[in-house]
Amino acid sequence: MSVEGLLLALLLAGLTSAWVGRPLLRRQGDVAAVFLSKQQERARAYYERVLANIRDLDEDFNTGKISPEEYASEREQWVQRGMIVLKLIDELDAQHNIIDNTQADDAAIDAAIEAAIQAARAEPVS
Repeated sequence: MSVEGLLLALLLAGLTSAWVGRPLLRRQGDVAAVFLSKQQERARAYYERVLANIRDLDEDFNTGKISPEEYASEREQWVQRGMIVLKLIDELDAQHNIIDNTQADDAAIDAAIEAAIQAARAEPVS
């Protein structure tokens, strides 16, 4: 084998290795992006549930299934939850995770959302 052939083979092997290895190296950064996306998805799903509950509550009130007092208190609770979840979504959109463990599952993310809601409820209203 000639020197030129050997250099060409080494160059070709290096380029092939770089092309194959590039996605593997980029994958580390993708884990954080996927985790953030997963949190955003879970928070938006929770917000959709809040909206559905408010719509159901409105329908129940309009059909006379619940009293005006019960309707007002429950609707206020769901509206407060919706506002808290929207704040969480804004925080996630600003690239801040609500949970640090990138290996967390949906239940852990849901628990973090519930904890944020409970913490916001415990804060005195000013």
